[in-house]
Amino acid sequence: MARPRRSESTREALIVAGINHLSANGYHGTGIKQILDEVKVPKGSFYNFFASKEAFVAELIKAYSQDLIRQFNQFVEQDGAHMDALTKLKTIVNLSLVRYESVEFKHSCLIATLSADLDEDNILCKQALNFSVEECLSIFTKLLETAQAEGCVRKDICAAKMANLYWSTWQGVLLRMRVSRDKQNAQDNMFLLLETLLIK
Repeated sequence: MARPRRSESTREALIVAGINHLSANGYHGTGIKQILDEVKVPKGSFYNFFASKEAFVAELIKAYSQDLIRQFNQFVEQDGAHMDALTKLKTIVNLSLVRYESVEFKHSCLIATLSADLDEDNILCKQALNFSVEECLSIFTKLLETAQAEGCVRKDICAAKMANLYWSTWQGVLLRMRVSRDKQNAQDNMFLLLETLLIK
């Protein structure tokens, strides 16, 4: 018997709701029923779209990352095109922190939240996270290479290593901010990294 015709709008609604719930409550703190109730989708229909919760969350990571990278690229190439690379990095920090503050720190970066919450056997999700992180690192590596060329950032450490340091610090700052709810401290830590450790 053929499965019901898939509705792309319903699938998209599940993904949006899933990202909101998991970025706030993590993998173990979010039940599929919460999301289905919000979108008003019966449980049986969920499996027309996703084979399991793990497959669903892997799709959420992919969708979240694609949107994040789209926003990064749009800022770098359009809104922040007039800025030097170091200023772009600082502005990305500020814009992100303002966004998290606007929701009273109830939501955070899905990548950071899930990285701290996934079990070892969630292979699909871990693969999706690793791929997402690599894509984000690629963007920051390019920005730091540009900053090196502009003379804003030290050249004795390769851009890829600095991007790793930047990303690891950022993810830690976001997790800490979920508890402290202190945007200024988060900004101070990121700017300290950019202004002291990355500038020779």
